[in-house]
Amino acid sequence: MTVALARELYVARRRRGRHLSSDLFGEPTWDILLDLYAATREGRRVPTTSACIGADVPPTTALRWLRILESRGLVAREDDGRDGRRTFVYLTERGLEAMDGFLLGMLASLRRVIPDGASAQIVMPSPFLHAAE
Repeated sequence: MTVALARELYVARRRRGRHLSSDLFGEPTWDILLDLYAATREGRRVPTTSACIGADVPPTTALRWLRILESRGLVAREDDGRDGRRTFVYLTERGLEAMDGFLLGMLASLRRVIPDGASAQIVMPSPFLHAAE
C-alpha cells in the first residue's frame, strides 16, 4: 500500500496542474523521493537522467537536489556495469526507512479521517456553486 500511496502522491502533484498553475508549486526533492521509493520497492533501476525528468525541473536543479540527497545519506548512485556513461540512483536503507515511516503514517492518518465506506458518501461540489454566491 505504501508504493500505491507514493505513486498516487506523485501523480496527484501532476494532476493539480489542471486546476492551479504549476509555477505555484515546487518540491523537486519530494518528487525524486516519491519516484525513487516506488521504483526501489518495485525492484526497478532508475537512471539518473530519468530521476531528473521525474523531478519536473531543469536537469541542473534536479542534479543539485540529487547531490544533496546523496550527501544526507538518503540516495546513492551506482554505475551501470554495461554502459560507462550511465549511472543509476536509488534510495538507501535510510531513505527507504524515512519514506516508509512517512507513508505508513499517512496511511494511518487517512484511515482515521476517511472511515470505511466513506467514498460512497463523497459529493463533488458543483462547478456553479461559486457563481451563485
